[in-house]
Amino acid sequence: MGAFDPLKVNQPLEIELPNDGKNCYRSRVEALTVDRITVASPLKASSIVPISPGTIVKLTYTDNVAIYTFTTEVISQNSKDPPTVTLGPPSDVKRIQRRNFVRLDERLAVTLHKLDDNYAPSGEIFAGMTVDLSGGGTMFGSNTILQMGDTLEAIVYLGENESIRAVGRVVRFVENPAKAKDKYSVGMEFTVIEETERDKIIRFIFNRQRELRRKGLL
Repeated sequence: MGAFDPLKVNQPLEIELPNDGKNCYRSRVEALTVDRITVASPLKASSIVPISPGTIVKLTYTDNVAIYTFTTEVISQNSKDPPTVTLGPPSDVKRIQRRNFVRLDERLAVTLHKLDDNYAPSGEIFAGMTVDLSGGGTMFGSNTILQMGDTLEAIVYLGENESIRAVGRVVRFVENPAKAKDKYSVGMEFTVIEETERDKIIRFIFNRQRELRRKGLL
């Protein structure tokens, strides 16, 4: 990755701040130079999140090939309209190959239970709605606050008479815009799942894609 390749202006990304319980903030690339990247300032409840110069932040973004992460130092923050943050050169760059599992954008009901270190239920059951689903995990909307690395047990309802059960960990937690139906978007990577359950997901996705193609929607 030379400098900021393959980043582009208007590229959506997420900013992770140190010692911040919210974990990640949505942002986008506003400008790029040889050794600087300017991004939209992260917002919380429509207010600018202040970031001091010298703070080390982590950025994550994706393309069709991989997921990229890197750390960088905050050079300055501009509160004028539009509010931006200027960052220095990237370091500790990582490229994570996307899973081979096909991912389907689909809204499905899901119930979840947080688990402790011994995989025992901890806290109350809460509900969510998937944004997408694959054999390797799901993104879902929820109004429950979670932390990166939390272990969850999920039951995803594929239809009236079929569901799958899996255990996974939170790998993404982002606050949605104020007008969104769900307050948070949560990425969950399946870590414990029976292959028969995974096969149900893959079969469901295959049948759903076939249906969408038949309707000319895919």
